[in-house]
Amino acid sequence: MFTINVDHVAANIAADLCVRYPQVACERIEAMVASARERIEPTNTHAEFIAPLIEHAVRIELHDLAGAPVPPTSATC
Repeated sequence: MFTINVDHVAANIAADLCVRYPQVACERIEAMVASARERIEPTNTHAEFIAPLIEHAVRIELHDLAGAPVPPTSATC
């Protein structure tokens, strides 16, 4: 069975967002990723969805900080 290394994925999410949002300190983005992970991971039973949920949550926070519109989601119901 394939196991997802969430630590590695979270680090990559933070690194990517640091590049995409240079106006926000990387330490702050890393803290936002850690916080989102703490909120999402314990109740999520599907490991394959943790990364996109974390990234989406942090992007919403980043856009709130900038006063920008919330980014669109690619998730469908």
